[in-house]
Amino acid sequence: MKKKKQFALNRLFNCCVFFGLFLAAGAISLFLDNEIAWGCGFAAVDLLFIVIPAIFTPYCYAFDSEGVSLCYVFLPVERYLWKDIHAIDVYWDHWGRSYLLNLLFGNVFSIKGVNVGDCRFYMNGHIRKSLRTKYLLEKYWDGTITGYLFEDTKKWLRERKEKKEAHTKAHLADEIVPMEREVRAEVREWLLPFIGQAKQLNVEIRAKYSYVTNDFRESNSRPDEGYTYTLNLEIAQPGETDDERIMILSVDMIYVRLGKTSYRGVKNKFAKEELELRLSEELDEISKNGFEAYLTDL
Repeated sequence: MKKKKQFALNRLFNCCVFFGLFLAAGAISLFLDNEIAWGCGFAAVDLLFIVIPAIFTPYCYAFDSEGVSLCYVFLPVERYLWKDIHAIDVYWDHWGRSYLLNLLFGNVFSIKGVNVGDCRFYMNGHIRKSLRTKYLLEKYWDGTITGYLFEDTKKWLRERKEKKEAHTKAHLADEIVPMEREVRAEVREWLLPFIGQAKQLNVEIRAKYSYVTNDFRESNSRPDEGYTYTLNLEIAQPGETDDERIMILSVDMIYVRLGKTSYRGVKNKFAKEELELRLSEELDEISKNGFEAYLTDL
């Protein structure tokens, strides 16, 4: 089945041919006016603008579902299959100090991959950048083209913004982080007598913490809004990881709001009493009926 092809012209080739024809007309006019020296000069320059591009520059690019072909007037086709291309980036092909030439022809898409057949001296995988070639490359190649103008600047600005936001967030948490650390230290002290009691009952108590927002979304990282710093006590047999065989007691430790300049926290002053009361009740239940019966009653 014949593959459907879409074509894009190489504007560098077209401009060279157009300018070459303009010089050819000028050379003919000079010869007709018997200006032989000027006519020869125009003819020589004309050859540079027509012959060299006709030999070494693709006149068009043919795209299909399998790959892209760079087509030359006299030389063999330079072809790349999409499956063999691992990267395409925008390459700045400098044309000396001429701003106009650099603006018109300086950008090319540089293909990183192995071409089909022999790799000849003129094959460099460069496709002259234009709206048409950009559209067709993005249409057929399943990848991300990198190196567009200002891409590095945009990346730097994005990373700077993310770094600034992270710094701002860290600054906002300057007050609340020590408070959370203090609460964890207090909880370790409160749990000491219960850990010994639990060990005698062949169960363990594991303390974990989470951030619960006002709309009851739970997260392991600090949200950008008000939250409750919550203690989750897991009561289970040693090494148990099955959620259905783990009892969880949740106690609110700090009520946090997002102030104008930082997080502000208020400790739950009844947290210790609530923790001790609930833990005592659960461990007494395990002591009376055993852990398996305790789980069945849940």
